[in-house]
Amino acid sequence: MTDGTLSASKSMGIVRSRAMGLDWIYGFALLLLVAFITLAPVLYVVIESFDVARLGAPYQFGLDGWRDMIASQRTLNAAFYSLILSLRVPLAIVIALVMSWLLIRFDIPGRRFIELSLMFGFFLPSVPMMMGWILLLDKNYGLLNVVAQKLLFLEEPIFSIYSIPGIMWVHLSLTTIPIMVIMLAPALRQIDAAYEEAGEMSGASALTIFFRVTLPLLSPAILTAFIAGLIRSLETFEVEQLLGVPAGIYVYATRIFEMISREPPLFSQALALSTVFLAMLFMLAGYYQIYLRQSGHRATLTGKGLRLQLRKRAFAPLISLVLILYVLFSIFLPLLVLISGSLNKLFGFFFLEDPWTFQHWLGVFGDDRFVRSVINSVSLGLTVGLLGCLLFALLSWVIVRSRLWSRDILSFLVWLPWAIPGLILGLTLLSLVLNVPGLSKLYGTLFPLILALIIKELPIGVQMIRTSIAQTSMELEEAAKMSGAGFWQIFRRITLPLIAPTLISVFLLIFASTIRDISTVVLIAAPGTRTLSLLMFDFASSGRFESAAVVGVIIAFISLCVAAIAFRLGHRQDVR
Repeated sequence: MTDGTLSASKSMGIVRSRAMGLDWIYGFALLLLVAFITLAPVLYVVIESFDVARLGAPYQFGLDGWRDMIASQRTLNAAFYSLILSLRVPLAIVIALVMSWLLIRFDIPGRRFIELSLMFGFFLPSVPMMMGWILLLDKNYGLLNVVAQKLLFLEEPIFSIYSIPGIMWVHLSLTTIPIMVIMLAPALRQIDAAYEEAGEMSGASALTIFFRVTLPLLSPAILTAFIAGLIRSLETFEVEQLLGVPAGIYVYATRIFEMISREPPLFSQALALSTVFLAMLFMLAGYYQIYLRQSGHRATLTGKGLRLQLRKRAFAPLISLVLILYVLFSIFLPLLVLISGSLNKLFGFFFLEDPWTFQHWLGVFGDDRFVRSVINSVSLGLTVGLLGCLLFALLSWVIVRSRLWSRDILSFLVWLPWAIPGLILGLTLLSLVLNVPGLSKLYGTLFPLILALIIKELPIGVQMIRTSIAQTSMELEEAAKMSGAGFWQIFRRITLPLIAPTLISVFLLIFASTIRDISTVVLIAAPGTRTLSLLMFDFASSGRFESAAVVGVIIAFISLCVAAIAFRLGHRQDVR
């Protein structure tokens, strides 16, 4: 071997060693950053669950909180009801999967109206929309129950919203089915129609192609939607608090809220119950990791391009009619009642001699807090949405594409924020901001709210985007790399445009969650940083339901505008 060859070999070894050293440093730095924002709240919950000292007293280790939590029959009942209500997740996935497949693969009349309505339905704030369902299905004065009793000559109401079926219906119609469609539709759009056309050319029926081709290709996205939906179903709060508690139905989140709201508060029991949820999350996240390792990633978007072809079928008009009736009944009917309630002199009293007035609207517009809340909500939604999409996309690329030694640990850590209810996450960040020197100056600004909401949306944002990146073939990025493009150029001009439909969906989810969130930000929002959802909550808590309905209608209008813009941008990815 010549001296030149030895010198070149030595130089390559040095370069390789430096690259490995940089990879280790980058992996450690990223792991440290993600662990700080995900592990810190989790460790706080676990450690404080063993603190039996009174609030404000020095830390004192003990198991009293755990023993009392396990011995409580109310806690056991809450676990049972949480399990029962979580059954809505597999039901919603089946319905949303069929709906997404029909809307994206077939020429359904009015399909864009249906898709936009489902997006709009998810954006609608839960509290005022739930008030609309109460006016429709309350067992004493609900409009649908009153009309049914008169027409059918019944003495008892046909349905009560204050029940397990009532809670499940509100969740399915307002959040669960719409969010499942939003999560599954982009993944389905990224599957080239050539895969299904190959099945048709082989003589397979539409159902056979659906079960043998489409479902296997969608399995990562379906599993992500299932785990995400299951976790979110266990931490929901507002619907169960307003509909379940009056009927004696407590779930995981409302039981924790009850513990914290007591005097004195049962913090150790509440945090012990949160730790149990953390253990459940570890099992779900572990199974998800094992599944991804065993099944591998399926690239359904390759360098050959993407072709979406809408198939024409004779059943399309009937399917269109069924879906349009569904969205009209589940979304627009309670919205209409909500708008009517905002115009009532007394909320829900439609049969007064002169029931209508605009005074509640004028009162809200004249409130000094309203303008500040609008500015805060829009600023917060756009900032968290845009910044979150960028951060989640970068983190997803590292997990899926990079060879960093820490990527498997990162993939697990991103699930952790869902281990903590929004109320506990807000309490943890409030303690951090107020007690850490230097951070107290940030209280009263939007920064704590931005941080809290980004942490909260980290799991669903990363899981959706990583699934989309995994479905995109590496050959597209490798071709750009061989042409001399750097990472940022490839990421900005290749990766992001290819996953644009998913990015838009993630932005929609983040924006919707931001403007409607109550539990995460209620403790850390200073008087000058109240959002529209918190203003609505303040009105409802003080008994001003008419003003709460007004703010709810305004939030719905803002959501509709954003949904329409994002929907239009997202459909530019379709091949007409």
